[in-house]
Amino acid sequence: MPEYTLHVPSIRGATTEAPNMPYEENDFPMDDLADIDDYYLLSTSGIPPEGFEDLELPVCHVDQRLSLPLLKRALDEIETIDDIDPETKTETIDMIHDLGECFPNDGLGDED
Repeated sequence: MPEYTLHVPSIRGATTEAPNMPYEENDFPMDDLADIDDYYLLSTSGIPPEGFEDLELPVCHVDQRLSLPLLKRALDEIETIDDIDPETKTETIDMIHDLGECFPNDGLGDED
């Protein structure tokens, strides 16, 4: 069972636009994983991650704007991660909801 590390993303604004997914490592304007991890909530190898494939649950566009569609997707995807411990799962869900407060007129439960 991998040990997931929760990471607070660095954001520079917010958007209701959905980015093209899935992300690849070369999609980002930098090549240092310590910077790329700012776009994700979870890592299976700590922060900074050992490899790009260790990052889970993207929540930001490549321009570092928090994305409401990605937050909604992360809320759905967290339920599909079988090997995450209950405490980290709860903390991750709480963080998703906290980040969702950046969108006061749009709820995470609202349909696109």
